[in-house]
Amino acid sequence: MNGRSGFFKFFLFLFLSVIIFLQFLSMLQANRLYKRLNVLVNRLESGTGTGAIQTKQEQKTPEGENLPMPEVHGDEGDWLVWQLPAEPRTLNPLVDEGDTYTRYITIGSIFERLLEYDPDEVKLKPWLARSYEISKDGLEMTVRLRDDVCFSDGVPMTADDIIFTYQTIMNPGVDAAVQRTFYNTFEDVAKVDQRTVKFIFKEVLWKTFEVVGLFEVLPKHVYEFDDPAEFNKHRSNPVGSGPFKFEKWDVGQQVLLQRNENYWGHKPKLGKVVFRFISNETAALQALRAGEIDYMEPLPEQYSEMKSDKEFMAKFRALSYWQPGVPFFYVAWNQAAPFFGDKRVRLAMTHIINRGAIVEHLLNGEAKITTGPFYIFGRQYDPNVEPWPYDPEKAKQLLDEAGWIDHDGDGVRDKNGVRFSFRLAFATGRAFYEQFAKLFKDTAGNIGVDVIADPYEWSIFVEKYHKRDFEALVIGSGGTVEFDPYQYFHSSQITGGGQNCTGYNNPQTDALIDVARRTLEPEKRYELYHRFHRLIHEDQPFTFLYIRPEWCFLDKRFENVIEHKLGLNPHEWYVPKNKQRYK
Repeated sequence: MNGRSGFFKFFLFLFLSVIIFLQFLSMLQANRLYKRLNVLVNRLESGTGTGAIQTKQEQKTPEGENLPMPEVHGDEGDWLVWQLPAEPRTLNPLVDEGDTYTRYITIGSIFERLLEYDPDEVKLKPWLARSYEISKDGLEMTVRLRDDVCFSDGVPMTADDIIFTYQTIMNPGVDAAVQRTFYNTFEDVAKVDQRTVKFIFKEVLWKTFEVVGLFEVLPKHVYEFDDPAEFNKHRSNPVGSGPFKFEKWDVGQQVLLQRNENYWGHKPKLGKVVFRFISNETAALQALRAGEIDYMEPLPEQYSEMKSDKEFMAKFRALSYWQPGVPFFYVAWNQAAPFFGDKRVRLAMTHIINRGAIVEHLLNGEAKITTGPFYIFGRQYDPNVEPWPYDPEKAKQLLDEAGWIDHDGDGVRDKNGVRFSFRLAFATGRAFYEQFAKLFKDTAGNIGVDVIADPYEWSIFVEKYHKRDFEALVIGSGGTVEFDPYQYFHSSQITGGGQNCTGYNNPQTDALIDVARRTLEPEKRYELYHRFHRLIHEDQPFTFLYIRPEWCFLDKRFENVIEHKLGLNPHEWYVPKNKQRYK
């Protein structure tokens, strides 16, 4: 009996030891997770200053006295007339397919978000949200709305509006495939009470909490639908909670916004913002000088010329500044075309694009050649990746190796009976694209490649981009504080409305993207993105052209114009009474 008892006690001791050891490992793992989550939470502005996972940001004073936006001290009145080089396809931010001009008009002015980036500290802070709380495992984020938020029609915003917006994004019948990608790790959004919702996640990615904050809340009572096609057609008459509300859309001419007198926050001083569509930059500059518009983004040569013009500078500001939202410009090679499935061909195309000459002559030396999709001054970008040089001889060698040779002597390379002749699509309204197409056609022709300029009006161009109905195209895409390459470069985004418009598919880059998205520690994540950067540089699904600062001309009657780390905020501007142009 004693032997059996000793044997039993030994195994009981062993069993308990294993349990205790596993518990210790579990606690250690939980502690590591806690620390990793803390890194993410510290990106949010901590109301307690502790950076604890159970982060709460409660208002200590009545809400009307503790608004997230600063109050502007200046005269009320006047309009801001803002030139856009193209007309948006829609004013519905959920079906915009990434349309830059939709977002110029609607985001921040008509529609608002739960959280916003502080323009100088570059940290997320509550906006429509009054407070948020993140669970210790990071799989739940509870958000409480401010009590004073209402839409421009006077209807209070509630948890139902947040849930409606989320469910609309996730509805497969809604044309929101671009936005839907960001929410594929969300489990659900649950209502806690009339002003509180709980976001529930399947897993935590480094962008998770940002994604919660940065979607636009739509009013359910305005946008509710039975048929998703009905929502997709809701392209005008937007209603939101922002400081401006929609007045009218004169198709082909302009969109007018008027100040929202029901705004829950500090109302802007400007009475109206008018977005006027002028596709020709020369005509836009003439309109600026004639006082028909107040703001425009000039061509590089216009900026260089005008900032040296004393008469012009007496009336207008010429601003140039870097910020993470500046676009990166690139040529996308559709790998479904018979030419661009071979990376040697894509690299050959890069070698015949003289990016140095483009920056020097077309952009007046104001831009920088870039080699990847990340902000060139950010931590994700690998500065050690050197741009491929302009080298037509190397391009010829690569094309020969890939089998593209001029077999019939007509001056154009061919392979298996297919001539190397393709169309380069671009949007009209920007002289740079036309100049680039001409330059590219000339250099490509010198090595036996026929490039055909293929211009389209903006709305048609955007549609062709998302349907992958092109062979090659040149475009600029807006950046972010930190960029997630998943939508543009992950193979899962080739179909289903994703933005992998080139059909790029590399298991190595897929794996790096997947791991990086789940890596919460910044330093480890940056190293993964550097490895991704180097691979994308070798594969060249895009030929990255350049990144440039923001350039703008602005009428000097506007005051309180501040260059923040994240750019300009027109909602801060005002015009003294004696300088006001519009009544």
